[in-house]
Amino acid sequence: MLASTLTGVQYFLNALFLVAGIVFLVKGADYFVDSASVIAKRLKIPPIIIGLTIVSFGTSAPELAVGIASSIKGEAGLSLGNVVGSNIANLTLVLGMSILIHPIIVKKGLCKKEIPFLIIATVLLIVFSMDNLLSGFSGVQNIISRGEAVVFILGIVLFCIMSIKGAQQEELKLEKEEIETFDPLWKTLLLLFIGLIGIIAGAEFVTTPASKIATSIGVTVGIDEALMLNVVGLTVVAVGTSLPELVTSAIAAKRKQNEIAIGNVIGSNVFNILFICGITGMIRPLTLTPDIITDMIISLLFTILVFGFAKTGLLKKWYGAILLGGYVLYIMYIILRLFYPNALLPL
Repeated sequence: MLASTLTGVQYFLNALFLVAGIVFLVKGADYFVDSASVIAKRLKIPPIIIGLTIVSFGTSAPELAVGIASSIKGEAGLSLGNVVGSNIANLTLVLGMSILIHPIIVKKGLCKKEIPFLIIATVLLIVFSMDNLLSGFSGVQNIISRGEAVVFILGIVLFCIMSIKGAQQEELKLEKEEIETFDPLWKTLLLLFIGLIGIIAGAEFVTTPASKIATSIGVTVGIDEALMLNVVGLTVVAVGTSLPELVTSAIAAKRKQNEIAIGNVIGSNVFNILFICGITGMIRPLTLTPDIITDMIISLLFTILVFGFAKTGLLKKWYGAILLGGYVLYIMYIILRLFYPNALLPL
């Protein structure tokens, strides 16, 4: 736990780390998207499957690292705040910016399988988190038990099987000339690995100094440290660990690789809930506070909104503007809850 303010030099050094982290993220995501696309074509796997599995797992690595570290330290608030906050950022900030860069075409299969799967996973997370309400006893503590964590792990296994079967049912048509332009496989895999390392390192360089700066500011203005860290998990750490998704999806959208852009967002959110909460919950049962359940419900509402947009078949730029506006409103809500905890009561 951080309990002291930073000096001017420390603020400056942390800012430098932030800039370095962004550079790592941009270049890492650049290599990662290119390599993932090439692998998809080589293996005749539809790009949407690559986006929903390999790219999603890779860009969720920072959330996994934060979740495991927080769980081991007993900081469930930071772990869950990171997952929920990252999912909200992915659905609004990441997808919104990607759509503004270039409208995204949505395949029908995504609305029939993957997005409904994400909705179910989010509902399951909310249900598992509401022991107090569902038991009917006010003294019951809200926790995600190891047994519930196992259910999450089984869920991610089911998701991967579903994605693989989807890949077997689709054919990716490649022209002979396109195949001949591929780089050697070893080079593609090397660039994929370098890109993943760059993404993870960049997220660490961004998240750690940002957390230090935010917590120092909290101490300076006299905000309770535990409350400040909870907010940091939902905002600073969440955005920091969502930067891989942001950069990866943005670059994919710019290159009109629509399926990777949206598949990355949906797949990452599924991985965040099922895999990260599953792993961290098995390490140590996760204790929740009522306010985080409110954020889970907000995440569910954004997921349903994206589902409605996706059903149209084309994510238009004004959809992206709505999603970005929703994220701004959410941040305003978080700030209001931070300084005026009684202004908006959690559910």
